[in-house]
Amino acid sequence: MKRKLILISLVLSLILTLMTPATALAKSDKWNNRPTTTNFSGSGLIYVTYMPDPIIKGKTWRYQGEIAEGFLAQCDWDLLAGTIFWSEHDSVVKVDEQYNAKGTMKGTFSLTRPDGSGTLNGSFTGKIQGNLYTGDIMDSGTWKSTGGTGVFENVKASGAWSADLHYDAIPGTEIYTLVGPVTWGGKYVSYTPPEIIKPGKPIKPWKPGLPFKPGKPIKPWQPFKPGRP
Repeated sequence: MKRKLILISLVLSLILTLMTPATALAKSDKWNNRPTTTNFSGSGLIYVTYMPDPIIKGKTWRYQGEIAEGFLAQCDWDLLAGTIFWSEHDSVVKVDEQYNAKGTMKGTFSLTRPDGSGTLNGSFTGKIQGNLYTGDIMDSGTWKSTGGTGVFENVKASGAWSADLHYDAIPGTEIYTLVGPVTWGGKYVSYTPPEIIKPGKPIKPWKPGLPFKPGKPIKPWQPFKPGRP
């Protein structure tokens, strides 16, 4: 009887010994697979490439389908450095007799890597303030990702943005519209570290002087003449 008890005790001890490192390893793997959150900031240039005619009711002006394009020249989140920016939004503003405007916007955006390795899609909201006659407009708001392809497939991101626009030519063109610097920052959560650049395919960011290739016929913003429509 004692021999049986000793044998059973040895078997149980061996099982517990074998189970302990497996449990510890499982906990360690679970910890290592936790997503990491990283803050980032970036900046670039945007310009309005399509400005629809407003729908005017009294002092309320509504714009539907405005398109802005551009790029992020630099960003400390490597995946966004050099990405091409595209957005479409609707806006509602209150306009006074001097064409001072104040309102809100809501739309969607995409940030695409120039090497074709992925696109980050998302939505954004913002506030608008400025003058429609002089073309000095200040926008700011928040954004969040809604999905991604390629290197952005397992990434979630959100943050804040701002733009300071004025009437000028799109760099490298003779097209005059609302143009200005944009800031784009926030935080991103990555579940798997994506491959940033494939060997032999370096990123080629946008440079001034390259020909502008709009996706739609250009109908840029133009200053409003005195006198209400």
